[in-house]
Amino acid sequence: MSYSSTRFTVDELGFIQTALTKVLSAAAAGELDLNRLAREELASRGLDLEGNWVGFDRARQIHKLEGNV
Repeated sequence: MSYSSTRFTVDELGFIQTALTKVLSAAAAGELDLNRLAREELASRGLDLEGNWVGFDRARQIHKLEGNV
């Protein structure tokens, strides 16, 4: 399988193949915001948009998740 219009390899994107069908369907239908999910995950790791450690409080600010995580 190949993914078009991306700079990532199939190996880097392989996690998507293990996602549950209902999760993929929800994302495709706009019922699940994968961008927000990614921002929440980065913030929970204390990382900025480039994956650099900035600390948990600053990451929540960067990802605009104040009081929501």
